[in-house]
Amino acid sequence: MLIVLCSGGHSPGVTTAGLALTLTWPREALFAECDPAGGSVLSGYLVGHQQDRGLGEWSVQLRRGADAMATLAHQVLQLNGPENRRILPGLATPSQASSVQPLWPNIAETFATMPGDVIADIGRIGGSDTPVPLLAGADHVVVITQPTLRDLSALAPRLAEIATVRGHRLSPRVVLTGDGPYGRREVARTLDVEVAGHLPHDPKAAAVLTHGAGSERHLSRSLLLRAARSLGTKLCERVTAS
Repeated sequence: MLIVLCSGGHSPGVTTAGLALTLTWPREALFAECDPAGGSVLSGYLVGHQQDRGLGEWSVQLRRGADAMATLAHQVLQLNGPENRRILPGLATPSQASSVQPLWPNIAETFATMPGDVIADIGRIGGSDTPVPLLAGADHVVVITQPTLRDLSALAPRLAEIATVRGHRLSPRVVLTGDGPYGRREVARTLDVEVAGHLPHDPKAAAVLTHGAGSERHLSRSLLLRAARSLGTKLCERVTAS
């Protein structure tokens, strides 16, 4: 199953949400940093890990005609813990995005057919470098936004664009993150969209996931991961039933 996370505008914490979901996902999961603007996990959550793996190196192998599934296995980092959870680090620099652009159809097909679930973070959408094949082929598209007028105004036109790209597939859903004046029901009614959940403002947990700062011992009992666990279970159940 392929779950795509994105933002309709601004910076509401898509990567943080994706990592939180991956760490609490109820099944085997791969978190893939597919933001054309570049990845951040190697300088944040995975600081100190190998720097020579990720989407950029995988794309080099794909352009040489290598088998996508076989080469992907050598580009991911295994997370600690009993569960099979892995991370595919993103591009080192935005300049690499142009070389990956023609590979998105192959990458999307690989993610959709590989064992386990893939949670792909594609960052802000709407630009010419948006990985449209990932949006089109995903089993589920989740748009992360803060419940503020600024963010929701930017989100509205993006929801229509995603729906057009996806055709008859499941409509995009929204996950609210952080604080703001608008509640789930009001957002759902105003934008005519399903609000799948809310991830709370949790600075300590977010610091671990975004900067690798602080103790991971806080994560397991944090409000953020508890909410992510509930959301992940709901998303899995919804897609399986569709």
